[in-house]
This record gives sequence, C-alpha cells and structure tokens, in this order.
Amino acid sequence: MEKEEVKDVTEAKEVESGTFKCPGCGNFLKYDPGCGKLKCDYCGAEKDVPVPTPPMELYYTSLSEQGFSGWGDVKCIQCPVCGAKTMLEKYQTVTVCPFCGAPNVVESDDIPGLKPNAVLPFRITELKAHESLKKWMGKKFLAPTNLKKTAKTDKMRGVYVPIWTFDSNVNATYEARLGKTYTVTVGSGKNRRTETRVRWYHVSGSIFSCFDDIAVEASTKITQKDLTKLGSFDTKNSINFEDEYLSGYSAERYSQGLDDSWGVAKDLMLDNIRSQIRNRYPDADRVDYINVNPVFSETKYKYVLAPLWMSSYRYKGKDYGFVVNGRNGRTVGKAPLSPIKTFFFSLFCAGVAAALIYMIYMLFFS
Repeated sequence: MEKEEVKDVTEAKEVESGTFKCPGCGNFLKYDPGCGKLKCDYCGAEKDVPVPTPPMELYYTSLSEQGFSGWGDVKCIQCPVCGAKTMLEKYQTVTVCPFCGAPNVVESDDIPGLKPNAVLPFRITELKAHESLKKWMGKKFLAPTNLKKTAKTDKMRGVYVPIWTFDSNVNATYEARLGKTYTVTVGSGKNRRTETRVRWYHVSGSIFSCFDDIAVEASTKITQKDLTKLGSFDTKNSINFEDEYLSGYSAERYSQGLDDSWGVAKDLMLDNIRSQIRNRYPDADRVDYINVNPVFSETKYKYVLAPLWMSSYRYKGKDYGFVVNGRNGRTVGKAPLSPIKTFFFSLFCAGVAAALIYMIYMLFFS
C-alpha cells in the first residue's frame, strides 16, 4: 500500500485519538470477536459494547457527496497513553501505537469526507483465521505438498476496509438482438459438408428489479474481484457504527468516492438485468447486443467498515500475501507452485486437448 510522503514529522498535522481504558487495571481494551466485548489482554476484564442497532440507510442524490478528493491533510496522531506520535498511512483512520500497543481511534471530525454509518464487527478470531489459512493451503492443488507444514506465517493484522452498499429500484426498457444456431448440409459428393448458421431475431420489453446491498469496495487493500472471491460480506447484518468495534484494529477511509462507487454499482445492476433478460429467452444461444434504458429510484447507500485479517507467509525465502474474511473465514491469496505438479498437470491437459481434437476430427471428417 502506498504511504504518504512526509519529510518532516513536526510539520504534519496532529489530530486527536482515543482509547478505551480497562476499568480494572487501567490498561487499554480491544474488541474481542470471541466474546463480542471489549477485553483487556492484561487482566482479562471485559466491558460490554453498545447494544447493536440497525444502521440507517441514507438516500443518495447528486448532492450526497460534494466532490471527492484524496486524503492528504491527516498525517499523524499522538497516542493518548504514551504520548508517542505515529504516522498515518494513506487513508488509515485507526492505528495501533508501535511503542505501547495502545489502539488509537482517530476522531471522526478530523477526517475529511463522509463518515461511516455502519460496521461489520469481526466474527472470526485470529486463531480461526490461521485455521482458515491452513485449510486454504491444503486445497491448493498445484502447491507444494509440504506447504501447509513448512510455511512460516507472520502475525495477522485485523483491518477494517471501507465498502459502499447501494439499494435501488430499477425500471427499464430493453431491446436486444438474439440468435439461434442451426446446422445445414450443403454441397454434394466430396464437397458435402455441414455448416453452422445463426437465425437472428429482435426482442424488446420492460423489466423491473429491486436491488439490495450491492457492495462496492472502496479500499486500497482489496479489489472488487477479491471482494467476490472472499464471498463478499454479509452487509445486511451490519450494525450502527460505534468506535468500540474498531479498538485494537486498523481501519482506513474510502479511497474511492461515493459518486464513483455508485457508477460501479449501476454497472453491476445493469449486468444483472442483462442476465435476467437473457434468461427470458432460453432458446437463444447467441447474443449480438442487449440495450437497456434504466430509471433508478429510491436509491440508498451505507458506508460500511468490513473486517479482514491480513498477513503473509514465507516459503523457501519468498513472501506470499493473503487476506481472510473476518466474517466467514474465506481466504484469498497467492501460493507457490510445485514444479513437478505443474509439469504433470500440463501433460494431462495437453493429453485431454489432444483427445478432444481427435474425437472432433473423427466425428466430422472421417
């Protein structure tokens, strides 16, 4: 992840941060997904978090976001426990003090842009995340056989990443050109052959769809593709944002603004609508085009912070990064390839391809 370039820490803007103190020993408290409370690592004391309430979805209009600019004015925070100053990475809003380990939450008023109104608390503990990683390694068919046993995993970091969710009702009209393939036999004698042709036809109509919680990543740490691989997040179960859930973890502000994210969400909705239209005509096996004219209404959004466990592991001198969904344990990452397994798998694929070519030749040309 890119870092803000700051030449002189003394010139960086300082912002307030906060911690949650242990009522027993005065140490700081962290949110523990195992018990669902704030917990002291030193004495084991626990403290309840606010009673979860559903977040309020906000109506999206052209005035919801008054322009979006990159975050460049928040650069460092001062730890209220030990007084040390910590540089913030780009878009980071929560950090852990490297000197005393205190979790510091940046006051929201000091962060430019829209404020999160929902959070998905960690459900998977760090131990469970390690177990998920081991299971993921065991399923990597082309990875070295000893990967699971010999990989050295670094300490995991709990990170909350920003996600926009959108609801919308879509009334749309459409027109499309679809086709149905068929075969004909032409020629005679040695020139006799079978040709595949397409019978094209036009269709049109209207369609209505209700979309709920279309998720769009707005993070520097994951991509939309990774978000899908991670099984997405159960954003419908998000709760009203409270700082307590962030204590002990890192978090980042969105790097993609609300308006741009709404554009991504609209594209996802339109892709879904095109699939629905395509399914209305099961006999068609070719698509030339599907033009959709949508009207969006009752559009709402949430700014959700979603949990990830992030780390890397080392295998034979190389580092491989991975992330674990903090809600369902699904893992996405990179894995080394076994040269032997890759070689034999390539031979197998080549053999299958050769067999298919031979069958096609015998079927059509013998």
